[in-house]
Amino acid sequence: MKKPIIQDDRTAEEKAATICFIVATDSFLSGWGQSPGRSIIAVPIKDEADRQKVWLRMIARSEMKRIRVITGNVYRPRLYPGDHLHIYNTTNSFRYVI
Repeated sequence: MKKPIIQDDRTAEEKAATICFIVATDSFLSGWGQSPGRSIIAVPIKDEADRQKVWLRMIARSEMKRIRVITGNVYRPRLYPGDHLHIYNTTNSFRYVI
């Protein structure tokens, strides 16, 4: 099985400004492609207004499971072989532009 993949698209400015993450397991993308294991999505949050917007977008998507808030500016979960963690860049991500 493949090693876990961590893809962090944030800029240095976004990394410094991140106060927390909205994290979810994407059930649609899990199990195939780059993630034969789990596909975990993490959206960095810079303020409370952003957190509310992203939270509402995540809970509206039926493929997002285990939605949660992780505090801090670093998120490194326990990943297993085949897992894929994607930390989005919210300034230009087509799914999570805030």
